[in-house]
Amino acid sequence: MKPRKTEGAIVSDPYYFELSGRDEFGALMPGCSPKILIVDDEPTNIRVLTEALSQDYDLVVATSAAQAMEVLEQGDKPHLILLDIMMPDTDGFQMCRNLKARRDLQHIPIIFITALSDPESEVEGFKAGAVDYIHKPIRLPAVRARVRTHISLSGMLDHMVTLNQDLKRRLEQFDNSDQPNRNLFESVFMATSEGIVLLDAQCKILAVNTAFSRITGYSEKDVLNFNYTALYNDPNTQPSPEYIRSYLDKNGHWSGETYNRRKSGELYPELRTVSTIRSDKNVITHYIAVFNDISNLKETEQRLEELRWRDPVTGLSNRALFLSQLGTVLKFCNHGNISTAVLVVDINNFRYINETYGFKCGDYVIRELAKRLRASVFLDDSIARLAGDEFGIVLAPKQWSIDDAYRVILALHERIQNSLSEPVQYGDSPDLNLEVTVGAALYPTESSNSPSSALQHAETAHRSAKAANRAIAIFEDSMSKTIRHQLQIESELNRALEQDELVLFAQPQLSPDGTLSGLEVLIRWPHPKRGLLSPDEFIPQAERSRQIVKIDRWVLSKTLEKMSGLNRINPALRCSVNISAKHFAEDNFVDTVGKALANSQFPAELLTLELTESVSADNLDTVVKKMEAIRSFGCTFSLDDFGTGYSSLSRLRRLPISEVKIDRSFVLSMLDEPMAANIVEMVVRIGETMGARVVAEGVETEAHADFLASRHPQVHLQGYFFGVPQPIEVFLKGY
Repeated sequence: MKPRKTEGAIVSDPYYFELSGRDEFGALMPGCSPKILIVDDEPTNIRVLTEALSQDYDLVVATSAAQAMEVLEQGDKPHLILLDIMMPDTDGFQMCRNLKARRDLQHIPIIFITALSDPESEVEGFKAGAVDYIHKPIRLPAVRARVRTHISLSGMLDHMVTLNQDLKRRLEQFDNSDQPNRNLFESVFMATSEGIVLLDAQCKILAVNTAFSRITGYSEKDVLNFNYTALYNDPNTQPSPEYIRSYLDKNGHWSGETYNRRKSGELYPELRTVSTIRSDKNVITHYIAVFNDISNLKETEQRLEELRWRDPVTGLSNRALFLSQLGTVLKFCNHGNISTAVLVVDINNFRYINETYGFKCGDYVIRELAKRLRASVFLDDSIARLAGDEFGIVLAPKQWSIDDAYRVILALHERIQNSLSEPVQYGDSPDLNLEVTVGAALYPTESSNSPSSALQHAETAHRSAKAANRAIAIFEDSMSKTIRHQLQIESELNRALEQDELVLFAQPQLSPDGTLSGLEVLIRWPHPKRGLLSPDEFIPQAERSRQIVKIDRWVLSKTLEKMSGLNRINPALRCSVNISAKHFAEDNFVDTVGKALANSQFPAELLTLELTESVSADNLDTVVKKMEAIRSFGCTFSLDDFGTGYSSLSRLRRLPISEVKIDRSFVLSMLDEPMAANIVEMVVRIGETMGARVVAEGVETEAHADFLASRHPQVHLQGYFFGVPQPIEVFLKGY
């Protein structure tokens, strides 16, 4: 980065690059500033551009294509034109085509100024003859860098054309039938920094200068009498040597960019001019080529292109590229039953981090969040830094229903939250615990499917989440009735938890001899409008979000608090509490159970935690380790709804299980369906093999009880026949 002097102050221009070690403009007009013609009808753009460029360039401003043509007709041609695309009379595309059609104006490089970001517009602009684009909103450092790059290329080409024409005139002074005087090469060829090659009419190399050897790596001895086109013949190089020679035969000169290979095999970009030398009889006798290595300029262009589409802090896509990627995804979603989601994520209180610890710390936090977000999404998802601490994510389109996409968003949100569990450490600053807010929109919808509207909908949801102090919100226009219902339940559940509105129920469990041995503690929700809700009406929704963890912890804490009173009356009475498999992803799960037991003073050996088979689906080693840690307190585990899941017995046998519960669906149908009766018998045998207690749920009639007593007298019993779930206070009063 090179400091530039501006009004007595040294400022850093992050888009400034050294160009080839040359005097940038000396080749153009020594002692004079290059001239730039700005063609734009917006006063704001004109003001911004003149402020950015007036110190280094002579500027001429035109507010229409017609006015610009009047300036160009005056004869003093600019070195570069900055041309707005959207103008009231002739648009920028047409004006560019008009200029390129004129021999006296076609050499002037044109850079478009535009707010358009779609690929089709860029293709049209380059076809019209533009060399580059400057996108609105205009970034001054990028403008200065792009202008410098193209002024340098233009100046270099002008200088090389002038040199080529001078060499041509000198050569034509000699008798074309003789070999050119060797002193000419020593006095003219060797004095320039450009590579020079003299060819005969068959393109055989007659002489080269030292700059040729410096640039290509070939000595004069290596290439003398070699065919120039064969030396650089690369089928992938455009334009081809055949095209250049054909153009020369018709026009007498050619100038442009091409690629060549050094002696080492390295491909490099080259700016080249070639002229023909003819005899008095108009027969081609020689060709003279002047060229220069423009690798540095191309590297500058490449870096500018990366900066145009990439965020310089994180290396992620920027807003412009994100909108382009989003547009592609939305077009794909319009074909078939394909859905996607757009998310906006930002850091809560990021301003505090910048103001307290400085902008370097802020940039570090931004990079760290980018890394964690990248790890949370899948490889085919797109992620971008939109602005400041705001990031955008677009999910790769899949054949989801809208409801499936909603669940995918919640799963991604959970992964993002888990990725932030580890604090960010920066230098000597305290550990920074990051929290984020997420807004999301699902697509396709009945409303607009444009990229800008999709992002706007996600940002609207994001603002809604901020206002409600929620971690995530989803734009309602994209929701189905099911999703709206689920979100309403989630919101109402949060309120119920905060206001302690949920209640505990309990159902008795009997030992094989018919005596009360324990209680399964259940949850109910006295909804203010819908009445008393069973777990089936809200627990599945809570399972799809992180709410289930909050609910289960509340149930565990309240249960142990209530059971400690019963324990003083009946010291042998056990209790069972349902626990979601999601708890095993929580780092503090083991500590939470230990603290709840310590606070309640309830005997750990009387507490059973009921799990479903899904607990063995992922990270089995971690699950077993945490289960063993909890068992060390004295607690036991029960496998609930056994036989309804999809886990293999080889995985289940690794779990430290003390109890197996036969699912009520098998118990209810075992009297009429032989298969159900066989499954009940199978589960009883598996339980015996595992050395586990077996509990039959769903014993609702005397016939159920008699069947089990006659065939499986060792099974513990639970069901409506022995007692319906009642508020736990009923059991407290009963003692």
